[in-house]
Amino acid sequence: MPLRIRLETARLKLVPLAVRWREDLFRLFNDPVVADWLFLTGPPTREQLDKRIEASEVFWRANGYGMFAVLDKNDDRFVARVGAMVTPETGRTEIAWSTMPDVHSKGLATEAAEAAIEFTFARSNLQKLDCYLRPDNAASRRVAEKVGFRYQDTRYLYDRILRFYELQRAAKI
Repeated sequence: MPLRIRLETARLKLVPLAVRWREDLFRLFNDPVVADWLFLTGPPTREQLDKRIEASEVFWRANGYGMFAVLDKNDDRFVARVGAMVTPETGRTEIAWSTMPDVHSKGLATEAAEAAIEFTFARSNLQKLDCYLRPDNAASRRVAEKVGFRYQDTRYLYDRILRFYELQRAAKI
């Protein structure tokens, strides 16, 4: 049964990530720019993507928050995915985002991340959220800092060196 959650921002609609968005996610993850930022060994296959989507749906049902499909309010076009997920190596909750390249540098990642963060804190008892970024990802670093994440240190996660950011609940109240 699909979750009936819908967030709206000035320019975006956010709905729980589900199988309905499979082809859009496949297109996002297979874009060479996005794939380069996210994956060491290439984007997920359709089978791997189906497992990711299923895991996202299970996470939503268990927690009441999770990853969103992000749509342009004007035309309902899929422009990004954003939201909360558990970092396998730490067991902690992180906020992640990826946008279609044609909407890079338009502030949509910031707008979507802010909405997802507020929703996640409102629906959980979490006291902090994590964010992990490649050291050379200046655009995502700007997004993280705009929404309130603070740099903590550099860590080895997801088989690579990443900058670790944290956002305290108190910073968003």
